[in-house]
Amino acid sequence: MSGRVEVVPGRHLVASTDGVVVVVAHRDSTALSVDSEAVVVLEQLLAMVADAASRETRRTGRAFARMVSTWLMSREDEERVEFGVLTPGTRGLSVLLHGGVTAVLEGADRREVLRGRDAGFTVDRVVSPAPDRAAAVFVDEDRTREVLPAPGVWSLRDGRMPGSGAVVWLGEQDPTPIRRSIPDLRTPPRRNGRADAGGARTPAPTATPGSGARVLGYKCARGHLNDPRVSFCAVCGIRMEQLTLVLTEGVRPPLGVLLLDDGSSYVLDTDLVIGREPERSEQVRRGAQAIRIPDASGGMSRVHAEIRLVEWDVQVMDRGSANGTHVRLPGRSDWVRATPGHATILEPGSQLLLGGRVFTFDSQHGR
Repeated sequence: MSGRVEVVPGRHLVASTDGVVVVVAHRDSTALSVDSEAVVVLEQLLAMVADAASRETRRTGRAFARMVSTWLMSREDEERVEFGVLTPGTRGLSVLLHGGVTAVLEGADRREVLRGRDAGFTVDRVVSPAPDRAAAVFVDEDRTREVLPAPGVWSLRDGRMPGSGAVVWLGEQDPTPIRRSIPDLRTPPRRNGRADAGGARTPAPTATPGSGARVLGYKCARGHLNDPRVSFCAVCGIRMEQLTLVLTEGVRPPLGVLLLDDGSSYVLDTDLVIGREPERSEQVRRGAQAIRIPDASGGMSRVHAEIRLVEWDVQVMDRGSANGTHVRLPGRSDWVRATPGHATILEPGSQLLLGGRVFTFDSQHGR
């Protein structure tokens, strides 16, 4: 899947690299410069695009989405970072949105609009088949843009430039020679983080989970607290043997994300209660987060299931729902009904069937 990338004029940032389109919001009142936070965020996203491409034999967008989720969960200012990424893949078009950005997908007979602000964390979706006319990402301004502009004559093949969004006109070929767009905003000096040998920047995460639960774990050489059972740091990836393994108490980082079948995602930094009316549960009154999920099948109970974070484990417990909570472990094809009132530990990649909705548990803390 390929097409001509057209930048819509504006004051934010747009980049195109190897077919991937990245749009980052610049909300500051000052003009873009190498010191702008939007430029720093763009550089980090482009570094992750390159890293993900080196890890996948077939591009799917999943490796990039996992990297971004880990990166976002480690930031203290996660809600200030707003961006959208379109990644063409072997199975369709991967769409990743966070914050005030909107994606418009248009085919011959339908149009679909995805809004970053509609998700609890990110919109993370693989659209298959990909739209056959155009796919676009726009930064939300006073009003959300839901209609594509008329095709223009300008295109961006490889580089970055200011803009309010970008449209990929699928099927159109770019006749212009490859030329780096201007202005060429070079990699800015990082106020936090480190540079690798090639100059790419990686973030210096500091976890700030919502629950503030304190647990015992091992710290890596860079000070990231980890599950004592892992061999590599979940944040920076270095081997845990680089330090003497002494248990240390600290604030538990988020244990992953729960991805809903519509692309919505929920950070696992506190207990969750899922259902049609989860706010009715005693667990929510005690501090758990209520996740209200619509279900057209009618199979979702008012208080259907609970996600519990126990030490370093993520558990699911059916709350006596009428149709049950079903679990499918990674690599298995069968669904197993959970016993009501009994917790089941989830592995990264596990799926949950609640009524007619499917959740997937994803985590960088896999052992």
